Amino acid sequence: AAASAAATTAAAASKSDADDCPGRVPFHGLLTCQGSVYQQWQARIMYFHWKKQTAAAGPCGDMGGFTRLVASEGGKPDGLEAEMPSFFVRQYTTAEIARYGHFGVLNRPFSVVQFADRGGFEALQEQFVYIAETDHVLMRPLPNLATPDKAAAFSFGYMHCGSSHQPLLDKFAPGVTYSDVQPVGPSPLVVSKPVLRRLAPLWLNLSLALKLDPVADRRFGWVLEMWGYSIAAASLGVKHRLVRNFQVEYGASAGRIPPEFPTLSYIFHYTYGIEYTLQGRPQGVMQIGEWSLDKRHYFGALPPKQLAPPPHCALECAWVLLARSTRPRTSSEVI
Repeated sequence: AAASAAATTAAAASKSDADDCPGRVPFHGLLTCQGSVYQQWQARIMYFHWKKQTAAAGPCGDMGGFTRLVASEGGKPDGLEAEMPSFFVRQYTTAEIARYGHFGVLNRPFSVVQFADRGGFEALQEQFVYIAETDHVLMRPLPNLATPDKAAAFSFGYMHCGSSHQPLLDKFAPGVTYSDVQPVGPSPLVVSKPVLRRLAPLWLNLSLALKLDPVADRRFGWVLEMWGYSIAAASLGVKHRLVRNFQVEYGASAGRIPPEFPTLSYIFHYTYGIEYTLQGRPQGVMQIGEWSLDKRHYFGALPPKQLAPPPHCALECAWVLLARSTRPRTSSEVI
């Protein structure tokens, strides 16, 4: 009876939202991560900005609920569940992941499959999901960019499929041609729940199979799991709207960056370090700068509460990321 009453209340609230906000198509934020210190501090920053942009969008914005989907040892809580809504699934054991070269990112599709198998999608009121990563900083409210039949994803410059990929497609996805594969990955992504449920098992299975194949492993490298997703989508006929301003991935050598870029794109994905000499020149390829803002410095420990400002003539991206990534003690603390 209690469950029925709760469902009735949720349905009534949903109808009220639809009546008050015509055209609103809410989506649920699903932050895929592991329970490591490295990803915990990033998750706090990500969730802070999720809440900030949800508030900025107002009650008629499309940003809805939020779940941190955590792959942890044995599926045990990691201590942050009091700060943000969290759903725990087991990560691959050391022995299991060793078979795949300790490629930990395989826990991402594994966690989504477990979430689906345990009724996670059915528990979400929203009919769409935004798959996020811990190093995503939302810079403005995110609208629902997808439709029931067409997902929305970022177009990655390093994910273009060509004729040289065809032998691997023939082996792992018979019937798929290279022109069918879009330059996308599983994040950032907005997708309907039925499409994601259909995609997740094949995304996982293809990623595992590609990793075990020496030729595919060498060819796809550190983005192999992204290729697992894009090939799975092509195999199932899932199409994506390519959203070029979904995110930016700026570094010190990005060239001219418009100072207003936080109002032009939705996400700052700080996947690359920002490295400068103290004179404000880019430090150089694969070199740590005299001034450095790089998440990889803090694998096993929290970053300091305050970081030194960048050199005066550093690109705008350094100042923007510094301001938005200063570590909160909790995800509720004003940065």
